Amino acid sequence: MEAPSAKARYAAFCAAHPQVPVFCQPWYLDAVAEHGHWDVALLTAGEHTLAALPYFHKRRLGLHYATMPLFTKHLGIIPAPDLPGGWTAARVHQLLANLPPLAGFDQQFSPLANDLIPHLPTAYTATPYLTYRIDLATFPNWQARINRNMRRNIKKAAAQLQLRTDLDLATFYRVNALSFTRQGLPVPYTFDQLQRHDAALARHQARQIFAAVSADGQIHSVAYLIWDRHAAYYHLSGDDPALRHSGSGIWLIAQAITFTQQQLQLPIFDFEGSMIPAVAAIRQQFGAQPTTYYRVQAMPSWRYRLLKKWRT
Repeated sequence: MEAPSAKARYAAFCAAHPQVPVFCQPWYLDAVAEHGHWDVALLTAGEHTLAALPYFHKRRLGLHYATMPLFTKHLGIIPAPDLPGGWTAARVHQLLANLPPLAGFDQQFSPLANDLIPHLPTAYTATPYLTYRIDLATFPNWQARINRNMRRNIKKAAAQLQLRTDLDLATFYRVNALSFTRQGLPVPYTFDQLQRHDAALARHQARQIFAAVSADGQIHSVAYLIWDRHAAYYHLSGDDPALRHSGSGIWLIAQAITFTQQQLQLPIFDFEGSMIPAVAAIRQQFGAQPTTYYRVQAMPSWRYRLLKKWRT
């Protein structure tokens, strides 16, 4: 009998381990792997998969490198929770040696990989970043941890807003784009790209669109929540600049947290960042705690280093 492919073994690994983030699921990567391909390196012992390293890779200007695809917060090494003996430098090296030859490697590892970061080879650098999470299992009364002024603003917004959960994707994208336009930034994805992403999430019942709407039908804010079997992620959002003074953005966050706790019954609400101080402050006012993850890079090719420098 032919041995199962690495992707087939990885699919079985994901099915067996609920801690695998939604961003690392095979069907998720199928949808976001545009202008490149995804694959997986495995650390195995006989028939057992001890760890997996899903990665997205592409070619540009004759360079073959691993990077992050659209809509993807985390990739990187995912250990099996019952890894015997824990992580060692030898195991990390063995797993990374299963990658193809690459001119460069640049991925954001999930917090699941934090324990193995000290064991990375010296060719790799690890830069700490922060996301903010609310542990709903430890703090089920999360509303009590919200900053007093924030609670007052949420209550004020609740008096003038209604929640819609039937918003079409095109309208969501229109309002989502307004937040980028207000900052003078291009929207980092097209509607077609979002549509493909949304179709995969909807097919796997892993997303919900929220909208904060006033009595006259105006859409003040929108949010896009995704989830896996362990956490929900505040994935995308946007506000109408002319209406955001209503407090709709923070009110909609509260609705998404409530949905995570009551409907999804998941233990973690993850804001997907942010390192921007003003945004991080709002996350903390919700009682969210900083959680470290790492951006892991290797740049063995001088041409790749030149490309990275040029792009920044």
